Amino acid sequence: MRSSSIRSIRRSELSQATFEAVVRFGIRGTTLEKVGEIAGVSKGVVLHHFKDKSSLLAAVFRRSNTLLSESVVELYRHAESPYERLWAIIVSNFHETIYNRRVCQAWVSLISETPHNKQCQRIQIANNARIRSNLLNELKHFLGPEEAKLAARLLGVLIDGIWVRSGSLSEPVESKLAIGEAEYAIMKLLPNDAKSIAKHKAARARMETIAGIALGSKAFRDRSIQN
Repeated sequence: MRSSSIRSIRRSELSQATFEAVVRFGIRGTTLEKVGEIAGVSKGVVLHHFKDKSSLLAAVFRRSNTLLSESVVELYRHAESPYERLWAIIVSNFHETIYNRRVCQAWVSLISETPHNKQCQRIQIANNARIRSNLLNELKHFLGPEEAKLAARLLGVLIDGIWVRSGSLSEPVESKLAIGEAEYAIMKLLPNDAKSIAKHKAARARMETIAGIALGSKAFRDRSIQN
């Protein structure tokens, strides 16, 4: 059990070192040697845990997607209505602990690898399906079945698009601006009478406040892919 635990810790450390290498050098410039240098180990140690660069990149994909999933679950724990659960999804995708310039830029580099990496493709397909499913579960409280499916797809595309745009530019990445853009889309897709708008704004505010505590905590930041 201890050997398994040490192996898991080492793989996590190497995944983090790979992410850091991607931030510094991009996908093409990231090598097993550079990952080893950042992690403070030899290339041989890296190869002991991951057979090649492709497997290492897949591990980074898996780790980043797991972190995002954990952030959604953390906010779900405090959500008390469909409005708050919907906003838990949006806020968790754009909270500054996860959504920042370094992470967005690295993510764009990683996404560019997916057409050439079957492992990364499978992980990303599963991640996209999970996000759509989460959105659909909440949107069905506001829309009919077919409209909810379309809205879930559109919001999923919007989330991906904001990340790609943010990672492609050198401008500062602002969490509140991204959440505001998602809010604009939600107001167009869902019923937007005065009562509904008030509930959405209250739900957003509450989830942002909770995220500042739960996702901004040292414990969560220590698990974050940015540290």
